[in-house]
Formats: sequence, structure tokens, C-alpha cells
Amino acid sequence: MSTQDRLTYLLRQALQHVASDSEMEELLALIREDHSGTITRQVETLLLQELPDNATAGYDAAYWDGIAGKILTADKPEMAGDTVIPIRSSRRRWLPAAAAAVLLLAVGAYWLLKPAARRPEIIASAPVKQDVAPGGNKAVLILADGSTISLDSTASGALTQQGNTHITQPAGGQLIYSAAGAEPGTMVQYNTLRTPRGGQFQVTLPDGTKVWLNAASSLKYPVAFKGATRQVELTGEAYFDVAQQAATPFKVAVHTGKDSLEVAVLGTQFNIMAYTDENMVKTTLLEGAVKVNSHGKSQQLAPGQGAYLDKRQNLLALQPHVNTEEAVAWKNGYLQLEGNDIASVMRMISRWYNVDVVFKSPVPAHFRGIIPRNVPVSQVLKILEMTGEVHFEISGRQIIVSP
Repeated sequence: MSTQDRLTYLLRQALQHVASDSEMEELLALIREDHSGTITRQVETLLLQELPDNATAGYDAAYWDGIAGKILTADKPEMAGDTVIPIRSSRRRWLPAAAAAVLLLAVGAYWLLKPAARRPEIIASAPVKQDVAPGGNKAVLILADGSTISLDSTASGALTQQGNTHITQPAGGQLIYSAAGAEPGTMVQYNTLRTPRGGQFQVTLPDGTKVWLNAASSLKYPVAFKGATRQVELTGEAYFDVAQQAATPFKVAVHTGKDSLEVAVLGTQFNIMAYTDENMVKTTLLEGAVKVNSHGKSQQLAPGQGAYLDKRQNLLALQPHVNTEEAVAWKNGYLQLEGNDIASVMRMISRWYNVDVVFKSPVPAHFRGIIPRNVPVSQVLKILEMTGEVHFEISGRQIIVSP
């Protein structure tokens, strides 16, 4: 029997709850030893074939949670390059993974964090003493005169006019600036779009550039571009899809306290992560070309490359190979753990769920993989707890972390 046939057999046995202990050990061993990702891709293909027919089958929470726990603790040896191997279907149904495993096999976590429309009711009805809903589309628009407009997903239609620029909010958490051009002889007016913790928003700037703003971020921009450059200012994190205008380069000025960074482009797609509470400012290029400038040094990026500014050492470095999907996972609706330690992961959770985090004592845990951002925080914490290295308590909008 070929390895492919054997894997198919073992996975079907597991999905049907009839796998023997030795068969489960064999399946776990295949996953544990899969440093190339070949088995991972085969598992994904098989799951997509098998799970639709099993999606509403009897779900035994204790059984699958136990299997997931075994998988999480199975891979204690170091893995090649600490590589994150996310599982993703063609329908963009990402399966979560966490901590010291090549992946959190979908036979366990698929049921726990699958989209709500297809999640068994046993998960939805499980008793939770306290919980926090995920963030959503919300922001504050600060106009040139200092007045503010609260934004969410419900409003739609014309909002206001700034000079010759009309601002509208179509449904779905976004703004669109439609500019007829700057009025001659007038000063440039600036607007600021600011997202709170637990918020995200999208804006189409007057030149057609699209910007997705992550939680706890702000973007300052002119209501109509004029002059030789198009410049905006960013704090926090944003994804840019820049409208190409060869005669007027697009520049992003990034502010992170005492440090500053500038990204200059013509027309391209890139992500900038520049939170003030993070030690690194990360620029990741998906398409086109950008030049990153900081402290008198610069790095020219090609697609698939990144530039990291270490704020502690004022050091700007080039990363020649990056996983671009990891960098923009937040934009696509996922928490990307990226091999981060517990403190980094909890900062991510704090920003998206608008919660405060308290550590009772140090927790020497690192996590890898992806978790959907559209689930309550209790489900995210449950996945992390399955590593056996960390415990959480929810108290109002506070999460208490202990070993």
C-alpha cells in the first residue's frame, strides 16, 4: 500500500471514530515527521474530500478534543526552520494551528473553529461563564475642522464634503473619497481615519489607492492630493493597494514614537506593521517595488521580501524571503501567530478583542499557526490552552494569563 493510500485509510478511520490506538499513533507519526509539508498538503486534500459528508455527523467533543490535544503535544522536537504550515482550502476555510505542532489537525480543531454557519450546535451552546466578541468594522473619521464622525458597518450613503471632495460610506465598513481636484490657491485639508482596539476599516483615497486599517491604528491623508508626491501618515498597521501614478510617487510616513520610517512607492501592494508597543516595524511587499528609508539607511524591496526596523537598535535590515500570506492574514480575517511568544500573541488579542491582559507570572510559551478572527475570544484561548503550557481566565474585558 502506498503512503498516499495509507494516509487516506488512516484519516478516514479517524474521521469515522474507528481508528485503533496504533492507527492513531501511526497517523500522528506521519504528521510529526512531515518537515517538508507534503503530508500536510495531502491531509488538506483528503479533509476537503471527506469533511463535507461528515459536517453534520455526530460530534463527540471529548473525543476530538482529546485527539487535538495529542497532536498538539506530539511534535516536541524542533522543526525545520520553525516553519509555519497553514492549511487552507480553495474556499479560504483556514484551519487553525497552534504551539508545538506542525499543525493542529483538522479532525480536532476544524470542529471547534469552523465558520459559524457550518459549526455543530454543540459548540455554539457550550456554556461559557464570560466571553468577549471579536472586533468588527468601526472607526472614527476626524475631519479637517476637528469634528468627528463615528463609523461602523451599518451606515451607508453620503457622509460629508471636504472642499471639492465627496466622502461616501457604502455598506460594509469602508469610506470612499471622490475628488474633483484640489481648489486652486487653497491649503491642503487633512482627514484622519482612526480605528479603536477591536475595530478595522477600509478607505479608498482620492487618488484611488485602497487602504485597509487594522485595529488600534490611524491614517492621516489629504482630502485631495496636490504637488509632486502623494503622502500619508500611519501609526499601527495597514495594507496598501496603491494606485499607480508614475509622475507622483506615493509615500507612507510611519511614526512609532521616537522612530520614523518612510516607504516610497509608485504603484504596489504592501503591508506595514508599526505598532508603538512592538519592538519591530515590519514592511512586507506583495507586488511592485518599494524603498524603505530609516535613520539614513534604505532597503529596496522586491515582491516576497520584507524590511524590518529594530527599534531597540535603530537597525534596518532586509529579509530576502518572507511568507506574504502571514503578513496579510489579519486583512483576510485571521490571527497569524508566526512563532511568536505569549506576550506578542496576547498583544494581538488585546488589540482585536479590545481586552486588557494581565500576566500572573511569566509563561515561556511560543505559538505557531492561524486562528480565525471572527470567533469569540474564549475559543481562541481554548486553542492556546490545548498546548498544556498556558491557562486563561476571563474577567469582564480582562484576560488573566498564567502557566
